[in-house]
Amino acid sequence: MKTWWRQRTLRFRLALWYALGGALLLAGFSATLYLYVAQTMARPLSANLREDLAEIQHRLVVKPDGSLWWDGADMRGKINWNRDDPWFELWDENGQLVKRIWPLEDKQVEQYPTAPAPGVTALSVFRISPTIPLRVLATPYQVPGRDDEWMVRVISIHEPIADALGALRLIMVVALPVVIALLSCGGYILTRRWLQPLDRMVAAANRITAEDLGRRLPVDNPHDEVGRLAQVFNVTLDRLERSFATLDRFVSDASHELRTPLTTLRSVGEVGLRRSRSEEEYREIIGSMLEEAQRLHGLIQRLLELATAQGGMPELEREKIDVGDYVALCVGELSVLAEQRGQQVKLVSEPVTVETDPVLFRQALQNLVDNAIKYSPAGATITVAVQATRTHCTVSVTDEGPGIAPEDRESLTDRFFRADRSRERGRGGYGLGLAITKAYMRLLQGELGYEPVQPTGSRFSLTLPRAD
Repeated sequence: MKTWWRQRTLRFRLALWYALGGALLLAGFSATLYLYVAQTMARPLSANLREDLAEIQHRLVVKPDGSLWWDGADMRGKINWNRDDPWFELWDENGQLVKRIWPLEDKQVEQYPTAPAPGVTALSVFRISPTIPLRVLATPYQVPGRDDEWMVRVISIHEPIADALGALRLIMVVALPVVIALLSCGGYILTRRWLQPLDRMVAAANRITAEDLGRRLPVDNPHDEVGRLAQVFNVTLDRLERSFATLDRFVSDASHELRTPLTTLRSVGEVGLRRSRSEEEYREIIGSMLEEAQRLHGLIQRLLELATAQGGMPELEREKIDVGDYVALCVGELSVLAEQRGQQVKLVSEPVTVETDPVLFRQALQNLVDNAIKYSPAGATITVAVQATRTHCTVSVTDEGPGIAPEDRESLTDRFFRADRSRERGRGGYGLGLAITKAYMRLLQGELGYEPVQPTGSRFSLTLPRAD
């Protein structure tokens, strides 16, 4: 049953739940209504008859000789009888009518009531003419001083409201299935209308392919649940489209970057083979080819590093390290490059401990310091600072280069990105260092930050959570 239910459409299940819930509510309402009507309208009729019966038993006296007395007066004589007094009949033990008291004339009666069943209390309706229905209550009456049990039957005009109970039952039995059917149809129509945005979303989603990621799901009402779901999907599609665009750009850029050294290798080789050359000329040609091969090897190595970092490391070698020691070691190794360019690397540090992978952290820091050396002018001072807060440690690298234009700052960590003024190919960069650094920091649960420095320069920072 559960499998069958799960295989049904959401529209079908909503309509069925709507119909079942409506049916239960209507059935409960109908039963409550009927009981209320019966309690408040039908039962008082019976209660009136029982009140009349109590009054009769109080005012009527049957003597042992069979004579009837009403309010102490012999009923064989003339007694004062009001129309508001109870109507009743007395029947003896043989089923013979002893006395009938009612204000009806013989010409109004087409059929008199038959004798009641002896010894049985019964409430019934008897019609003496097409226009006069009577409601009667028959009950045994013990005659004082005798062993005979008579029957007294209290009579009143039957009110039409009592007949309405039967009509009410018939209406409920006939109308309830019709109402349930209408509820089912209405629920199906309403749910179908409410779920039409989902159908349109499905149709639109089926038309979205990798070659056509510009399509978006329709949003009929951004304030309801379906509209919010479509908006979330559209945001996801925006991210996918940007990811595919980035991937396409990466493939294009990588192809271009790989094609350049390969073309150079081929061109140098072809030139070298066009004629015979001296040993010195061949050495120069082979040196040029080795230089391009080295460049190609470096590019492939950087691409592998980026793919590994962005794909996730299988396991990080985390340990507690003193950040100042690692920063001093990194600065010491790269100071040689700075000296060759007439630059100075200044270290400002304070003791702080973090728990991280030292290899990845050191590589990320080297990328920043190496960039600062490449893009700072001769004689510049590069400042590497270690600062700590209660929860985080920040290592910043500040250079005196030309800085990054505002329109290029959002693309700093894109693969193969080079700012026009500061990242020419002649300086040996591939445009992958910051992309790799950002991927490393993501693995280390840290952040790569950037801010411009006035009047010129840039400050890149690595932020990691503290070990404690």
